[in-house]
Amino acid sequence: MRSPDRVVILNDASVVRGGATYLATTLARSLHARGLAVTFLAGDSGNRDLGEGIDMLALEGRALIHAPRASALKGLYNAAARHRISEWIARHDTPGTVYHLHNWSNILTPAVFDALAPVARRCAIHVHDFFLACPNGAFLDYPRARVCNRRPLSAACLTTQCDKRSYSHKLWRSARQAVLWNRLAPFRSGAQFVMINEAMRSRIGRAIRPGHLAAISNPVEPFGAPVPAPERNRRLVQIGQVQRLKGVFELAEAGRRLGLGVDFIGMGDSLDELRTLYPEHAYHGWMSREEIGRFLNGARAAVVATQSPEPFCLSAFECVATGLPLVVSDSILTARQLVEAGAAVTFCAGDVEALTAALGRVLRDDDLVARLAAAARERGPGLAPGLAEWVAAHDRLYRRMLARSLEPVSLRRQAAEDMPATPVEEALE
Repeated sequence: MRSPDRVVILNDASVVRGGATYLATTLARSLHARGLAVTFLAGDSGNRDLGEGIDMLALEGRALIHAPRASALKGLYNAAARHRISEWIARHDTPGTVYHLHNWSNILTPAVFDALAPVARRCAIHVHDFFLACPNGAFLDYPRARVCNRRPLSAACLTTQCDKRSYSHKLWRSARQAVLWNRLAPFRSGAQFVMINEAMRSRIGRAIRPGHLAAISNPVEPFGAPVPAPERNRRLVQIGQVQRLKGVFELAEAGRRLGLGVDFIGMGDSLDELRTLYPEHAYHGWMSREEIGRFLNGARAAVVATQSPEPFCLSAFECVATGLPLVVSDSILTARQLVEAGAAVTFCAGDVEALTAALGRVLRDDDLVARLAAAARERGPGLAPGLAEWVAAHDRLYRRMLARSLEPVSLRRQAAEDMPATPVEEALE
């Protein structure tokens, strides 16, 4: 099978502030290091530090959270982004060019799918979250802090105020979801959808049924050398986006009840409110991986208090790979895997009392923390693929996509007729 002439990676952002952008930029650098031509098409103002030799096209857009209210229509459909991307494709596309779309919901909007429609059979659509299926992207009833099991855009969904802002915003999100599903039509049978966890399949299937749906687990690299003896430390750390759905308010309250300061590493739209309500905790903002690695040497455990059925939670696996115990909510889809590995204790998502009890147990029991740390050191690095294996899986995926795109039309039609409702295609061999 032939290798791509070029891989075009599309993502809302080019500056890393979250897991999806970290993965998109890491993939760009890694593919270029393997000798592939790479173009990074970013919705934001671009990143000069992405790497020499990687072509950058920056659309100069702004994330919806920072855009004026008058931009609501643009948030539904960013026509300017569609025009720029369509123009690039018209000028540079070849039969051997592969397109890989990562995050799109904050800047690129569903308009990106219209731009990519002519090359849909050579598109990979990375499913980092649930925005393809759920209007609020999380299958979470925010006001009630409960996982939502309603069918997206059903009557039960549309009449429920589950949005973190307001019901009017829920209706806006639902309108955008309808636009999105309409724009996905050329992609459902032809494009390659890539989940970050096989457990996402059932929730994606509530809304769309892609013809080609693969699972490639996120790559896990430790933040640094294993933490020497976490049981001797007292620091509790949360790493990642500082957002309500991450359970940061419950974590801050639990820390207050225990009389313990929590270290929050990361940025997010709840940071200012959290800092105002809980000034006793430490807020470090964004840190590089090297800085996090050094900081974790003084940590006892990392806490993942996410309320939603988060598909993977990269920072949790990175902490375990660094030999650090976890306290993790039972809502994330990988919670059972982490607990069965012996590296984590769990608690009921959204329950401050349960979180406080779990943290209190970890703070009191040095032997428990030592056992969790030993399991993390032993099993953590093998819970997910390393970077090289992850990049190789994408290379194989791209080659299969190109081979499929060159099939005669008659074979494509026959394959579509024979295709079951939700076929399984594993990208990792």
